[in-house]
Amino acid sequence: MSIVESICQELQKKKNLALVSIVKQLASAPRHAGSCMLVDEEGLVAGTIGGGLLEGQAIERGMEVAKSGRSEFMDFRLTGKDAASAGMICGGSMRLFLEPIHPESRTQVLYQRLAIAMGCGDDMFSVIPVRAPGRRVLCRKKAATWPIPTEIACTLREKLEKGELDVPLEISDSMGQNFVVIPWSAPWRLVLAGGGHVAQATAEIAARADFTVCVLDDREEFANKDRFPMAALVRAVPEYKDCFAGMALENKTLVVIVTRGHSYDKVVLVQALKKKPAYLGMIGSKRKIRTIYDMLLNEEGFAKEDLARVTAPVGLDIGAETPAEIGISIVAQLIAARAVLDGGRHHLDASLAGQVQGADKAQEAEEKESSGLCESGAGCETAS
Repeated sequence: MSIVESICQELQKKKNLALVSIVKQLASAPRHAGSCMLVDEEGLVAGTIGGGLLEGQAIERGMEVAKSGRSEFMDFRLTGKDAASAGMICGGSMRLFLEPIHPESRTQVLYQRLAIAMGCGDDMFSVIPVRAPGRRVLCRKKAATWPIPTEIACTLREKLEKGELDVPLEISDSMGQNFVVIPWSAPWRLVLAGGGHVAQATAEIAARADFTVCVLDDREEFANKDRFPMAALVRAVPEYKDCFAGMALENKTLVVIVTRGHSYDKVVLVQALKKKPAYLGMIGSKRKIRTIYDMLLNEEGFAKEDLARVTAPVGLDIGAETPAEIGISIVAQLIAARAVLDGGRHHLDASLAGQVQGADKAQEAEEKESSGLCESGAGCETAS
């Protein structure tokens, strides 16, 4: 569950809350600017800003902010020795903004609108007057106009054009009024084509890593909420025909193909390549992948440049064998891809970057074409 969904849920319970956001981060702090956690009057509700003593102190202050309704800032500066004694893995410095969120009807409607907008793929931001946080305003980044004072709107429009509206900002107007701007990015979505054991493990781990998970399978007994309770969408698509109908895959969507056989892998891959998701991965041995690629080149009219967009076999090469291990390897690669695609927030070392980009080093699994059996381990998905 996302922070925004948690806010909506807790507001429905008439809880007084505080959103604790990292508005500035320098050096090797444990979380990046924009990370946040939600606190009520009794303690932590959801999220983390890095753990340790810093988070404990922020939770205590957040509880007070939730009660008082007054926003405040907290500043931390830790050396490596300070961080170690505080139970943290990093030093660096952080500036936190603690924003009270109380269950007035206007506030509930605002966060419900935010949840809906983000679910539709819209990137949003909220503008919070520091001295009057209850008067926060919600804006859509791509909107032609914003319901905020012209002076603030001009400043933010410049920040947006420079790509500086992806992290929280502190700004002031000519009257000396202070505002905090909190960006809300639409969540990254993972579409799993296939509903077997590997898909189950991958879906569970991906959901815990803050991906919105969607699952497609050609069998109703595999495509159901009982098997995938963590998924936002589970859809049965006979023979995977037009399996991405109604889905906009281009924006912040990662597709992983783990169907029960190479013929269905091919059907899904053809459709996914035409949709151009942000990331496209497919499970399978090198031999199976070569077979599918040859069919796409010779029968479907695709070029080698199209296939270069596919990461196959999907997953980091960690020697994974069981469904859980394979799921971990896949989600680890998805996290790395998200970090690179999400504004270049992190730099990956050369070996990891190569695997994320679909380098030719990958797991090889035995294949028994003549018997009709798919390959074992990380190279396949089974119907069982």
